Amino acid sequence: MFSFWQRLPVIVRAILTGSVVATAGTTPWAILVSANSKHWSAVPWAVPPTALYLWLFWRYVRGAGWPRSTAEARRTNCRANRLSEDVWGMALFAGALGLVAVVLFQGVMNRLVTLPQQQNLDVSQYPLVTVVLWVLMSFVVAGVVEEASFRGYMQGPIERQHGPVIAILVTGSLFGSAHFTHPEVTLILMP
Repeated sequence: MFSFWQRLPVIVRAILTGSVVATAGTTPWAILVSANSKHWSAVPWAVPPTALYLWLFWRYVRGAGWPRSTAEARRTNCRANRLSEDVWGMALFAGALGLVAVVLFQGVMNRLVTLPQQQNLDVSQYPLVTVVLWVLMSFVVAGVVEEASFRGYMQGPIERQHGPVIAILVTGSLFGSAHFTHPEVTLILMP
């Protein structure tokens, strides 16, 4: 089995590995928050077990735990490296600029394309604290899992083998495609 895995092209291995990491990272939160919205929703009980799971998940994808033989590969693939203050500043600036660009682009797209009505959760039936904690945990889960799976486990190996352009194109396309489960996402919004 291991030799079959090694014979697969790096792009295929990276896509499969990144997809497994993404699924393993997001599925518990999806299940727990769905159950929490139906049962005892006055208390955001899904948040603490998700925080614990996410902490364990993060440690594992960064190389902790069994098997020790894959620890270095997991650490390398996660790509979670410390950044200098200068890089943090530039990254925050680029992120803010990107957010402004996306909001402006969305405004233009709203004038050009009529999107299907999305079935939203009626948050008025839940306590504000519960909703806020669900949203914050969703942000943390998405940030940690998407960065580790797509930018780390998927993009990293492709980048090392084929360079950054191919890696970004493959990973970005798959990242966009992964969001087609949202009803408001169409090919028009893919760019």
